[in-house]
Amino acid sequence: MDDALARAPVGVDFVLSRRICRDLDDPFADPAIDPNYLDERADLDALVEGVRRARDIARQDALSGYVGRERWPGEDVETDEEIARHVRGTCHTVYHHVGTCKMGDDEAAVVDDELRVHGVDGLRVVDASVMPAIVGGNTNAPTIALAERAADLIRDDRTATGERRTSAAGD
Repeated sequence: MDDALARAPVGVDFVLSRRICRDLDDPFADPAIDPNYLDERADLDALVEGVRRARDIARQDALSGYVGRERWPGEDVETDEEIARHVRGTCHTVYHHVGTCKMGDDEAAVVDDELRVHGVDGLRVVDASVMPAIVGGNTNAPTIALAERAADLIRDDRTATGERRTSAAGD
């Protein structure tokens, strides 16, 4: 395979009108999840502009020795509508989901400000689902920071109650 320069626009701040529906009569039923990717024209337009900007970057003189022919979406894809059709046919999630377990004290909140699940003793949610919105980059570092904070909260709770930490072996 020839050397290649990969570039692709990534949408981070979309106006998703997503829906998650559950069968309230069957708590074991799988939820119906409809993320409605590209439902908003502004989101599609942003990715079309991203393809155009990525092309402009790849065509800079400084990269001329490294960039060959365009393979994605292809040099024959030129108009906004052609690019939009390509984006609709090839876009996918990068699996950095956040915001599914609202933090707060209102009726819609799943966890409190110390990550404790409302109504369930001894259970916390410690992952990106408690973030109110996706960060402008990878969610790994913020999730690690969240986990560090949760570890502090758990340790502080145990210290305050005098609870001793035991291993799974009971020692």
